[in-house]
Amino acid sequence: MLHRIAPLLLGIALLATACGSPPPEEAPTSEPIPGIQPDLLTDEVAERVEALGDPASRALAQGLVAQLTAKIEGEGVPAAVDFCANEALLLTAQIQDAHNPDFAFKRATLKWRNPANAPDAYEERILRYLEALELGAPGSAPETLTAAGPDGTFRFYRVLRTAPMCLQCHGSEEGMDPEVRQIIAERYPDDRATGYGAGDLRGVIRIQLPSVGGP
Repeated sequence: MLHRIAPLLLGIALLATACGSPPPEEAPTSEPIPGIQPDLLTDEVAERVEALGDPASRALAQGLVAQLTAKIEGEGVPAAVDFCANEALLLTAQIQDAHNPDFAFKRATLKWRNPANAPDAYEERILRYLEALELGAPGSAPETLTAAGPDGTFRFYRVLRTAPMCLQCHGSEEGMDPEVRQIIAERYPDDRATGYGAGDLRGVIRIQLPSVGGP
């Protein structure tokens, strides 16, 4: 099932959680969270957004994972930290240009390490919506979503979860290699991206599309 979200209304459902009210016992992904209005995308447009955004997001995810795995296996975790700091954004741009230079690729998270991955207002609403779902029922956030973007654009989002290998850099600080912890502290003094467990919601890949064709 497609999940289509109205970006201007996503934050409404989070008011109760922010004020300390307990999360609902269940939050099925097939139904909107109470307080969030129906999405702004018709079924036809949402399907076109997904058809274009899904392969683009897979290309980025696969390219990053392949390079990161090679770094860890060949040079160790400290080299993977360097890769994320120096090469991940460049690789993202290269994959974007190779796939479709008219699209805009990005990874976004509420707990970023590199400030370049901080969310804009649209991405933040999506991420907080997903977090609300996870609070209600861990693991319930949909794998993908479609939504309107700014200035008449459309956006496809693919959820990123923390893989076991990611915990070497994003798990508990106590469990990290001291060398890795030192590198992160030096490169990212305002780091927010630790304390995750395997399978936790990490963020999203966002593909912005200027047009999806059709009327």
